[in-house]
Amino acid sequence: MFGIFKTNLIYLVLYKNKVKIIDLMSGKFVEKNATQPFSSTRILWADYQVGENFVNTILRDFISNWGAHRMLVHQMEILEGGLSEVEKRALIDSARHMNAKEVYLMEGGAELTVGQALKKLEFLREEEKRTK
Repeated sequence: MFGIFKTNLIYLVLYKNKVKIIDLMSGKFVEKNATQPFSSTRILWADYQVGENFVNTILRDFISNWGAHRMLVHQMEILEGGLSEVEKRALIDSARHMNAKEVYLMEGGAELTVGQALKKLEFLREEEKRTK
């Protein structure tokens, strides 16, 4: 918890011009295709502003108790060679603009279940604490 405000635990799954947002506390999710593309053939999060606005609009409609977020961002596609530092920074900065106070990134693999995402989020959080 951050003060009196609830911290939302969010799992943001990114596909080419499509997102899935899962509230890890309730298990509820929303999945939407972008009407305005944010991906290119080479970069999933190519249009930073369009992608950020798209996800932020969905989040604001989806999360009933708006507060700070702890967010696991999982890029599923366009991963040849892994994410560059620029791509990582764009995803982290966008998540922070969406009210995420803590952001953790994942690349590829299978989409996680709610339980797996909670465990991964906690693992990454603890790992970050150990390395500081």
